Amino acid sequence: MKIRAKLLVSHGFVALVVGCICVLILIGLQATDDSRHSFERSYESLREINELNSDANRLSEQIAELFTVGLEGRDEVTEAYDHLIVQLDVLQTALETDLAEAAPEDRESAQAMLDWITELHTEVESLGTAGMEIFDLLSKGQREVAQSLYARRVEDDLDTSIGTLIDEAIRRNARSVNAEIDAWNELTERQRLLAISIFVTAALVAVGTALLLDKQVSRPLADLSAAADNLASGHGEIALDTRRSDELGDLAERFQEMVQRISEQQASLRAARDSLAEQVSERTESLSQRTEQLEAANARLRELDSSRTQFLADISHELRTPLTVMRGQAEVALRNPNPSSELLQAAMQAMVRKTGQLGQLVDDLLFLARSEAGAIQVIPSPTMLQETLAEVTMDARSLRAADGIRIALHQPEDPVMVDADPARLHQAVMIILDNAIRHAPRDSVVSIDLKRSDDMAYLSISDMGEGFHEADIPHVFDRFYRGRNSRGAGGKGSGLGLAIAYWIVSRHHGRISIGQAENGTNGARVDVILPLLTETEGTDRHA
Repeated sequence: MKIRAKLLVSHGFVALVVGCICVLILIGLQATDDSRHSFERSYESLREINELNSDANRLSEQIAELFTVGLEGRDEVTEAYDHLIVQLDVLQTALETDLAEAAPEDRESAQAMLDWITELHTEVESLGTAGMEIFDLLSKGQREVAQSLYARRVEDDLDTSIGTLIDEAIRRNARSVNAEIDAWNELTERQRLLAISIFVTAALVAVGTALLLDKQVSRPLADLSAAADNLASGHGEIALDTRRSDELGDLAERFQEMVQRISEQQASLRAARDSLAEQVSERTESLSQRTEQLEAANARLRELDSSRTQFLADISHELRTPLTVMRGQAEVALRNPNPSSELLQAAMQAMVRKTGQLGQLVDDLLFLARSEAGAIQVIPSPTMLQETLAEVTMDARSLRAADGIRIALHQPEDPVMVDADPARLHQAVMIILDNAIRHAPRDSVVSIDLKRSDDMAYLSISDMGEGFHEADIPHVFDRFYRGRNSRGAGGKGSGLGLAIAYWIVSRHHGRISIGQAENGTNGARVDVILPLLTETEGTDRHA
């Protein structure tokens, strides 16, 4: 229900109560007026009875005066008689009117009064007749008879009949007046109670209206005001009653929606602020990281520049050395006017070896250049490492035969499958094995150990040579880096082999590291760790 309807209902109820109070007041006033009229009628009736009593006594006195004044007093008797008869007729007419208009409960009293008037009228007529008879007797000179008639008919009848009727009427009217007085007192008490009831009812209606307005209007408005103050001060929210079906309920619901939207906007602003702060922090951290990366890249570039400078010097030396040897062999053969076939063959063999070294160096340079350009592709397929190691061992025979170096291969019987490019994996393992053979002393053993654990394959290649210098360990996989220990034929190496192997292993999602051999010597060990091929990957690949 809307507040307007509630106010209209409350005002209507107040108007109804006021109307009821007015009706009760009018009823009380009407009852008072009726009681007053009844009291007045009773009083008037009592007054008229007293006047009748006076008129009857006057008539008796006028008859008595006939004995003193003589026949001259006849007119006064007639006048007193006529006046009494007129009074009786007027009273009788009034009583007949009251009887016709009386309520059913008042008819018996009115009828009794009318009967009393009729009987009194008869007695008065009898009294008038006695007066006339006394006048006739006095006119005839029969004074004693007239006195006897007066004593018998006037004094006795006036005392007995008329007096009794008047006394009875007086008593009846006195009782009626007393009853009216009691009724008046009772009505006064009722009016007092009615006034008290009206006051209590009006007070209850006023209190109820005030409580209704407080509950329906003042309290919700106070809650809305407190909620607005809390919202303005940024404090906690106040739960408003949105279940009301009036205007204040709609206002509370819209206020809650406004608070919710403000809360969402504040949360969004806080989130944006936090996000901005986080982004600033991330950007700051990113800039810091990029700064560090740039510094590291600059340091790396400086190292690369230094390494390239050293590499160019080494490459120049490496290229010049075989070219010098080849030139020397050719010059020796040309200076001899009649060179023997053995001399020419030795010169050609030396030139072939040096040409092979130059070709290998050029191939390494070409591989690095193509890898940096992204031209080298790695095409993985299910590969069994035992087969790759068997091919590498077969290809390494020519490397180990001259110095009596033996290769010891240790591998499990169960196939060790990896997802790899067989050719590139063969190249990486061959680089590591060739490096180990070149650093192994004469008549020593190079060990190849293959193991598997969980989901990884572990391949270790170790030799019994001089091992890696401690200062070279952080840089052995750097391109163009040459360690302090001698490498390769002639004590020199290009520094490209392990860098190529590192690149190939990384492209197979594996790891490569170096360490010390576990054969009781100071030899070097290179470990290659590759992820095993799962059965699901193998099934998908075959499919």
